[in-house]
Amino acid sequence: MMARSRFLFVINPIAGGLDKQEYVQNLHEKTNHYDIHLDIIETTGERDRDCIQDNIKKMNPDVVVAVGGDGTCNLVAGLLRNTTRALGIVPLGSANGLATDLGIPHDVAAATELLFQGKVMNIDGILINGEYLCFHLSDIGLNARVVKRFERQKSRGMMGYFRQYVTELLRMEPKKFEFELNGNRFKRKAHMVVIANSNKYGTGAIVNPVGMINDGKFEVCIIKPFPLWAIFGLTFALFRGTLKKKTRYIKIISCKKVTVFNKSKEVVQVDGEVIGEPDVVTAEILAGAFKVIVPDSRL
Repeated sequence: MMARSRFLFVINPIAGGLDKQEYVQNLHEKTNHYDIHLDIIETTGERDRDCIQDNIKKMNPDVVVAVGGDGTCNLVAGLLRNTTRALGIVPLGSANGLATDLGIPHDVAAATELLFQGKVMNIDGILINGEYLCFHLSDIGLNARVVKRFERQKSRGMMGYFRQYVTELLRMEPKKFEFELNGNRFKRKAHMVVIANSNKYGTGAIVNPVGMINDGKFEVCIIKPFPLWAIFGLTFALFRGTLKKKTRYIKIISCKKVTVFNKSKEVVQVDGEVIGEPDVVTAEILAGAFKVIVPDSRL
């Protein structure tokens, strides 16, 4: 087990619409039971990356903990690439997909205890357009539009996301995409294209049942056009993890690199953060480049 005596906690104060002050108070009390050095910083939305990087250099922590949702995890983990430092996660966001995939408890006290008792696991990442890091799920189309709508609304939490999802679902129409992967180039119409490093969204929907976060590859999941009446069967399959059997409406391809030509200029999101509507989306695996603290059962 790696030494864990210095912890830097990066707290997103607005993630999930939850007040983090009580958590900070309890954190100080809890760490008194351990022989560790603790620093805490909060994100502000301005120069967060530089601020975290400066504190890492100053403090030299063994573990940097993301307290928030997938966006906070992405921000922190991006600074730990190919280092000996581990990412810790306390899931307090609107969507906590990465934590869910890694088996990290959604109970705050249990997730915090895991930081001191869990094991370190190497995981893959995906580099999107040579600039953005994806540890969980990125997508083009339907869900990305939902994320964009969700970012604009005032209410947070899962119900707010669900309302935006239903709105987009009722007005969806397939778009044209072109793909270049595994030496092939082909065109498809799709409601959504998912670039999946792991299995499921924070809602529990398993879009990539064959995915593993540490296998040195990722999956491209193409959600083909489907009639509105099929949504109930597809939703059932999503939450049962049997979506791959719905071969009529989905195609899943494993690869290490892909180029997607976004001919309809659909919205693109990376780990819950909208990055715009790029004409081309490239993705390349970063095998085993990150360390994260997980339960023993996840190894």
